[in-house]
Amino acid sequence: MTYLAIFEGQSRGVRRSDLITALERDWPTAVIRERQGSQESRDVVWTYSEGGRDLEGYSHVDGTCIYLDSPLDLAARFALWFRRLVPSDVELVFCDDGYNFNGIIEPGMDLDGVMAIASDA
Repeated sequence: MTYLAIFEGQSRGVRRSDLITALERDWPTAVIRERQGSQESRDVVWTYSEGGRDLEGYSHVDGTCIYLDSPLDLAARFALWFRRLVPSDVELVFCDDGYNFNGIIEPGMDLDGVMAIASDA
């Protein structure tokens, strides 16, 4: 399933270089690629594997959203990690691609809190 961590305010998007630096630092086994071909909305693309489970993530070119195709718990961990890259005064929404659930990831929230956003749907 695909999950999103998204915020409004294109003038405040997470810069590509900051995202790549943070991915390399915090998820060292992730395979990172920059946009390829005609995927105009995708910018940085990465894959991550853990315990036989895979995540494919990518950022929107404006830096205000990451898309996470993975099991819920991996997506929630990446969304929580992305929260640290987003200014604390900006609301970061965690949702699925059909907007069947959504909620705000608050600064300082833990993984259980992010997972609860999905389970409250």
